[in-house]
Amino acid sequence: MNFSELASIEAAYKQKQVLETIAVDDEMWPGGEQWYFSVGQDGLQNVLRALSLSRLQSVGRILDLPCGHGRVARHLRAAFPDGQLTFCDLNRSGVDFCGESFHGSGVYSSPELTDVEFDTPFDVIWIGSLFTHVDVDRCQKWMRHLSKCLASDGVLIATFHGAWTIQVQNTIGPLIGPAEWEKILAGFRSDGWGYASYPNMSDFGISLSRASRVIDMASAIDGCRILSYTERGWAGNHDVLVRGRTDRLEAG
Repeated sequence: MNFSELASIEAAYKQKQVLETIAVDDEMWPGGEQWYFSVGQDGLQNVLRALSLSRLQSVGRILDLPCGHGRVARHLRAAFPDGQLTFCDLNRSGVDFCGESFHGSGVYSSPELTDVEFDTPFDVIWIGSLFTHVDVDRCQKWMRHLSKCLASDGVLIATFHGAWTIQVQNTIGPLIGPAEWEKILAGFRSDGWGYASYPNMSDFGISLSRASRVIDMASAIDGCRILSYTERGWAGNHDVLVRGRTDRLEAG
């Protein structure tokens, strides 16, 4: 999309009132109102930046995964009032809340994402903090699966725990216990991707990934192009990968 179209989308968004209703069980809300809304808005900014790199002419269908209780969804709805939004999460309360509050359709997720069927294709897939919680094999498999859910020239925006997360763990606030963190660091140093499950939870945990490892993974997916990788691109915290379903071998 060209800059003038995106500027119009952003200008219209700024004139709208983003829905401020918060679900009583929103797990992100305890971080505070200012943080909550600024992180959500920055999610939208990442989507707009991704669109500026894409060949899309318009945005019709958007997938928010995992949607939570709408930290980013409320900003997506304000920016794309006519868009068809789909909300997906393991948290069924969050899916229901987003579907009702932000006028979209809900899809209950599964611990194995490839088991989830979407009414595809999507022009935009926003993946805010999913690959930050799984091992490298699932990340590779799920990224391939979601790539097939993109429309032609559609964009996928995904966030990762990059090198800054080491600083977060050590000085800001631990994401996981010290024994698990040592395991994560060992994998990160040896393979570029470290992972450990949360205690008493086998399906999800914390991952830590090098930019080069993520790029290698994304470049192994046929029929797509890597459009950008930005360290600490989401709210000064997560790294952000942008990929487009445009064949890297296509002429022009």
